[in-house]
Amino acid sequence: MSFTQFLLSLVIVILIDEKMSVSQRSIPEDKIILREIVHVCIVVRDVEKTAKAFADNFGVGPWRIRRIHSPSTRASLRGEPVEYTLKFGHARMGPITLELVETVDGKTLYQEFLEEHGEGIHHIGVPTPLPFDAEIEKWQKLGIKPLQINKMEDPEEGWAYMDTQGLVGCILEILSFKRYQ
Repeated sequence: MSFTQFLLSLVIVILIDEKMSVSQRSIPEDKIILREIVHVCIVVRDVEKTAKAFADNFGVGPWRIRRIHSPSTRASLRGEPVEYTLKFGHARMGPITLELVETVDGKTLYQEFLEEHGEGIHHIGVPTPLPFDAEIEKWQKLGIKPLQINKMEDPEEGWAYMDTQGLVGCILEILSFKRYQ
């Protein structure tokens, strides 16, 4: 399946309205309305090698590569506390960021995906309202559980991979950050 076909297979209608922030839009408390895609993530074995391949072969870049450590006090996998270290690579491609992720240490959804499927597209990241815990609760009330959660130092912010594979054909990552409001 091509990247374009993958995106077109989404059942969710994405309404793009770049002039309004997530918090300015009137979103009913019992509804989830996704208005934009901010990134597409590919799980890889080696972030630097893959970023170089994208740069050399397709002119994608510049790349920002960084490591992130999440302690078990802020991260969970299927409801169980986990600690992990990840390496991310980010490059802009028009209005969307291409995200590469490599598990350096620990148990993650990415590592499970890599072991089961190999390298490939893992999720689509979408901005959601604050606070993060209230957004998670909204999705859960609609029967969509988080697979992996990472809370930030600011308790209003965080990201989570939601169990939407069976619903829309891919995992959706919700991104509750002040920069998207």
